[in-house]
Amino acid sequence: MSGVYTIREYEEFRIGKGLEKRDLEDLKAFARDVARPMQELGYRPVLRFGRSGRLHATNYVGMITTRRRRIVEILPKIDLGGAAYAGHEQSREVFLTMLRAYRGLKKAANLPPSAIRTLRRYPMLEVFVRLFLENVSLLVRGGLARQYVVTLENLPYLRGRIAFQHHLRKNQTDRSRFFVEHDDLSPNRPANRLIRTTLDRLRPIVRNERNQRLLADLEPAFSAVPPARVPRADWRSHSIDRSMQHYDRVMQWVDLFLFNRGLATWSGRHVNQSLLFPMEEVYEDFVTHSFRRQTDFQVVAQGPRKHMASKGGSRVFATKPDISLCKPLGTVRFILDAKWKRIGKGGSNPIHGIANSDVYQLYVYAKRYKCRTVALVYPRNGDFTSPVAVRFFDGLKLVCLPFDVSSVEGSQSSVRGALRTLATT
Repeated sequence: MSGVYTIREYEEFRIGKGLEKRDLEDLKAFARDVARPMQELGYRPVLRFGRSGRLHATNYVGMITTRRRRIVEILPKIDLGGAAYAGHEQSREVFLTMLRAYRGLKKAANLPPSAIRTLRRYPMLEVFVRLFLENVSLLVRGGLARQYVVTLENLPYLRGRIAFQHHLRKNQTDRSRFFVEHDDLSPNRPANRLIRTTLDRLRPIVRNERNQRLLADLEPAFSAVPPARVPRADWRSHSIDRSMQHYDRVMQWVDLFLFNRGLATWSGRHVNQSLLFPMEEVYEDFVTHSFRRQTDFQVVAQGPRKHMASKGGSRVFATKPDISLCKPLGTVRFILDAKWKRIGKGGSNPIHGIANSDVYQLYVYAKRYKCRTVALVYPRNGDFTSPVAVRFFDGLKLVCLPFDVSSVEGSQSSVRGALRTLATT
């Protein structure tokens, strides 16, 4: 795709195919800039340096635009069961399908399957811009929110109230004019100024013709709205009341594009814009959503929370399983931990790649929640197509489950197979 440099998770950034040396230097500087903030948040770096000092992608998927407006796209490694990973369009389609359930975009990512099939041909920046612009178009059709704004004017006719102090000072010798104060119903309010500013920021970097047309079509609607002078002040002062519910999705995109607010969104000295999603969380949310649609169990995400110990009357060492399948009255029947990781490449060893720490964590959960069976849920791949069960020495069971992310139907089949396996172990 012209003007877009595309790689996959964990691959090395190499000069060529649209990426120039100056772009690579910007990416390296960006990686250094965000390393400390990510560490303080308890997350892995979004980009990492190998032993030789070369730059690699990690498990964050999305896009970065450099200062020279080079678009860098990072796609997930998705194995559809064949000899090689899925092509770029297939990877985008699967990722966008998974993104529908992501916790950070539940309001913004209104992605019907038909839209996903259309948008998979475009780089992710254009996809996210399209979603934002289509939401803004719907907002405009519903009408921009307005508010009364006090206006002071020196007019040749009387309107509103005379502002006597100004009137006496300005019109002492000209009795044909009135300095008045009146209220105008204006679209000039914080939320609209923020949207206008976001549109202005995106206009120089959008390359897709359809997105460019959408931007042009929206210009007249915001012609009476000035850009935000102090965007952060407008963000703090803006509010969405009952008459502005149609602003909800748009303002989430504004939050991401304009303020780079989110887990992995930045702009700064070395990049114009980045929007990166942690695949571990995207995968976990997708698995959770799939179980909620296909099971009679009560599905609890990130809970129920308990503690492992107490100290001085206070509970310490909190636990929060990824996914709990509960019976009525809150009894936890099964605990599942979703891991975005390829396993099963160890020849005759069916559990090759499973980390000891993951097993220890699930064993602790089994004990704390009194479950007889716990499960690790990994993406299905050509080397891992069937469940693998192991028994701990005290009789508790751990099941490793393959989960098909290639389609909605595949994920539904995975859930049904997982429930059958858990019920019979």
